[in-house]
Amino acid sequence: MKQISQRVCMLAAGWLLGAFLLPHLSAQTVIGADAPDPSAMLDVQSTSKGFLPPRMTTAERNAISNPATGLLIFNTTLNCIEMNVGAPTQPLWVCLGLVCTVSVASATPTLDANTALTPITHTTTGATGIGTPTGLPDGVTAAWASNTITISGTPTAAGTFNYSIPLADGCGCVTATGTITVNALYSCGAYVAADVWKAFKCHNLGADESADPFTPDWKLNGNYYQWGRSAVAADGPTGPSDEEANAGTIAGWNPEDASDGAWVDDSKTANDPCPEGFRVPTKAQWDGVRDNTLNPVLSYTGTWDNSITNYSSGLRIGSGNTGLFLPATGHRIYDSGEVFGRGNSGYYWSSSEDGFYAKYLYFEQDLSFTVGLFRSSGMPVRCIAQ
Repeated sequence: MKQISQRVCMLAAGWLLGAFLLPHLSAQTVIGADAPDPSAMLDVQSTSKGFLPPRMTTAERNAISNPATGLLIFNTTLNCIEMNVGAPTQPLWVCLGLVCTVSVASATPTLDANTALTPITHTTTGATGIGTPTGLPDGVTAAWASNTITISGTPTAAGTFNYSIPLADGCGCVTATGTITVNALYSCGAYVAADVWKAFKCHNLGADESADPFTPDWKLNGNYYQWGRSAVAADGPTGPSDEEANAGTIAGWNPEDASDGAWVDDSKTANDPCPEGFRVPTKAQWDGVRDNTLNPVLSYTGTWDNSITNYSSGLRIGSGNTGLFLPATGHRIYDSGEVFGRGNSGYYWSSSEDGFYAKYLYFEQDLSFTVGLFRSSGMPVRCIAQ
């Protein structure tokens, strides 16, 4: 039997009768008797008549500008006395004496990203709808009908999501809460040294991060960067055709090399283009990645034909939804920005200097090593966790 989480919003307040009082009373006031109760500023006494507060619809109530905390009305839409228990700038109206309940979640699921959620439900009493949910994963929404909240959709981001869904109108202090845990669809990383496994971003910088990172596709190519600079030097392809390859020379290409220290091995510099928590890998880390004694499931996939539209080739580490796939993107020539070697070879910057060159990971079919090249060359960046 479901446990029921019941919160009863029973609020009491004194009544203001501004229409009957002078604006600046400083003494106690009594209506219907000779003396007020000592504890009351306003005491209305009667054995034959009641007190009638202002009466209005929900729409009229919502039109009140900056309602004071504790303001009272009779809501003719809900047929209840309401009090604002929120702030004037963020009112929260509750029906006094109304009992609202909401059940615990029907499930607290754990699922992979991009997988449809089996709907979660909360049953309610006393509610007429729900307010704005908070904390739900992207791609997941909540709806209310027939006294039931239904949470459904397909989460697109990983994480632990603690959601809260307020009941509407007179039940404003009652919320449905629960947790949805979304696992990352992919686990991207590799050993970079003995017993040292490091997470990597699943995609090159500028690649389409909605694409399967282990299935060769033009969407995985990403942008090209010059060593030591955070700005994109050249965009990657925009589609699979020759017209979308974006492989020609680039007017205004910067042939100047970045200075020493623009990127360094022992920390992330301001010029590093990787997002927070990640950085450009070092030469030593790339050497670990390509070491098949550390990463034994290491293979070279694709046709390895040199073509500006060959997106089939790459270096594969791991299997299934784990490891890394580094597409053979080629590189941008240091003095013109033209693509060289796409589909035939892979070039990935490291943070390490090599005299007036800089080190990068190079691979072609059945071969990989780290070597130096002009810093003004354009290469993709695959970020590693710091």
